[in-house]
Amino acid sequence: MAVSHAEPAKKRSVLVTSEDWWAVYLGLFLLVVTFGAFVSGSPLNILKTAMPVMWPKSDLAAHFAANAGAYVFMYLMLIVITGVAVAVMGGKLAHYVLSFTALFVLSVVVLVLGSQTELKTYGLEYPFWALIIGLIIGNTWTLPAWFRAGAGRTEFFIKTGIVLLGVNLPFTTVVQGGGWGFIEAVCIVGIGFTVAFIVAKRLGFDNPFAAVLGAGGSVCGVSAAIAVGGSVKANQKHVGYIVSLVVLYALVLIFLMPLLSRLMGLNEIVAGAWIGGSELADAAGLAAAAMISDKAVQAFTLVKLNRDVMIGVLAFIMAIASVTRWERQEGQPLPSPIVIWDRFPKFVIAFLLASFLSTTWNVQYGKPFSDAVTANLNNVRTWLFVLAFLCIGCNTRIQDVRSMGSKPIIAFTTVVVVNFIIGFILANLLFGGIIAKPLG
Repeated sequence: MAVSHAEPAKKRSVLVTSEDWWAVYLGLFLLVVTFGAFVSGSPLNILKTAMPVMWPKSDLAAHFAANAGAYVFMYLMLIVITGVAVAVMGGKLAHYVLSFTALFVLSVVVLVLGSQTELKTYGLEYPFWALIIGLIIGNTWTLPAWFRAGAGRTEFFIKTGIVLLGVNLPFTTVVQGGGWGFIEAVCIVGIGFTVAFIVAKRLGFDNPFAAVLGAGGSVCGVSAAIAVGGSVKANQKHVGYIVSLVVLYALVLIFLMPLLSRLMGLNEIVAGAWIGGSELADAAGLAAAAMISDKAVQAFTLVKLNRDVMIGVLAFIMAIASVTRWERQEGQPLPSPIVIWDRFPKFVIAFLLASFLSTTWNVQYGKPFSDAVTANLNNVRTWLFVLAFLCIGCNTRIQDVRSMGSKPIIAFTTVVVVNFIIGFILANLLFGGIIAKPLG
């Protein structure tokens, strides 16, 4: 009697199962479609209106009444494109639809709170509210399986959002500053990573944690921590912990840096460059610089965007270090380049490509492009980041954070303080006229 053997299940390609690749597909798809709509003369400005107005300065109820269709469009667009990705990756689509719908409603609440005039003045914007609401949900109730189908997609949401972040990263800004913003950013990141590894080692943490610590404290906060964390296979609880600290410290620096700048009588450009070199998050830094002046915002942008560019470079360097040194046993041969490629976060490439394309088109079309493409995609990115922050909060257990003790706080605080001091020195040297004054 013949015995039949079942054929082993064929392994599906990482091109269709990886969140990294789907972030690439969706981010570039949104850029191309939005640009195509602009070129055709029918820009997708409906995306621009799906964002609460500043209230009570403006009538919030009237805004929602007039733009209800825009919010429905944003919901349908996001649930369709992310739902297709989740289904192809093998997720339970029905559960995801329910979960995404709940998260989207919560995102509306977050954005409403983040647009309240008084709260916004104090820097209490959407990252804060999303994290707080997520923490309350995650630490009050046991998340059901259907909710985890969406709440477990933190990296998918934020990686797609990072690709869209590239759309707002003009290389022309780097050129405008004559490279001084780049020099400050390189020094900040280099020193920050060095301090992070020294402190982490002395406190007993491993290399992946040190890499995430350095990324979160000296590069681009949340985005960099997640990108580098993925490239070194860091413990996701550690990544979530660093993300929480980034949000907390970013809020503190919003008030502290403008206050200190005024007390010390700093030139507005120097103050902006200092914020750009030391603040942990783009939104928080922009809020802090805006409290000073438009010129401060310009200097902040020049330095901070150069730090943002480092995400891809550092993710690549850390992937190489992780594969060739940290995970390699003594006597083992060096791994092939394909192993490093497998580890490298692909969405970072799309982030840089989006920046290049956006810069090229912006030079060609000018302000109409910014109004019809960049502004619309910035709104989409904000929605994705709100979803990601909600998921981070939902999946962060306060009990787990407590179990880590005070050492991670000490390590992160040390990196932030060092960058704070070095950023002040470099801002005065490179933007205050001691060595250069590129925006004077």
